Amino acid sequence: MKVIILASGSKGNATYIETSRTKILIDAGLSYRQIKLRLANRGIEFNRLDAILITHEHIDHTGHLASLLEKTEAKLYIAKKSLQGIGQKNQPNPYFTEITYLSPDVRYQIKDLMFVPIALSHDARSTFGYLLKNETSSLAYITDTGHLPEKYDAILRQIQMLVIESNHDVEMLLTSSRTWDLKQRILSNEGHLSNQMCKEILNRIVSDQTKIVVLAHISEECNTYDLAYRESYDVTVPKGIALYVAKQHEETDLFDLEVPAA
Repeated sequence: MKVIILASGSKGNATYIETSRTKILIDAGLSYRQIKLRLANRGIEFNRLDAILITHEHIDHTGHLASLLEKTEAKLYIAKKSLQGIGQKNQPNPYFTEITYLSPDVRYQIKDLMFVPIALSHDARSTFGYLLKNETSSLAYITDTGHLPEKYDAILRQIQMLVIESNHDVEMLLTSSRTWDLKQRILSNEGHLSNQMCKEILNRIVSDQTKIVVLAHISEECNTYDLAYRESYDVTVPKGIALYVAKQHEETDLFDLEVPAA
């Protein structure tokens, strides 16, 4: 399994995943042109897409959905409530888009890629993280949530690569110019994971199976890439786990889960 996080943050989100037979995106918050460009930067030609998996309906995750579906003819996997919440501009064409409505904790198969949506807690109609697996590799994708239910801990300890939200530094958020209502929303159980909460969750779920952790959805106003990295360093790097930070305006390295992490 190959993974590139193409963009992560409040201005747009998209992650590319490729196996020997399958090519998918998680979220559609980046334009076709930018996806093609950022994949080309990592030596991948964007010539086919089997599916787009949507985490939730917010525009930074669905802002280019209709266009991407039209240009790639990908199938759409989404919660029915999420689809209902997408603005008219980004609604898929019902006559040309094959849609599978997702339910949490159910297994789905796309060729050689199996995935399970997991229920997260965010101020959206429905929000999913994803557990993905093929014959040799495994990935967990967990962003846009105020907390992570402990019922998923056991399976997450068996996952090879974790992409997890480390959205804000609490002190930076509280002293920011954002309204009090917005601050409360971000800090709530339906908001976003702080750096400290991310660290606490990693303490619960990293194991000798964990090879790579990528910190994601980092706030440009209420966090820094360095702060997020430093917070999670102690629970990852000394244990031999490679730690990375996903950015908003550039793609990550290509993570080839068939190859041992550096």
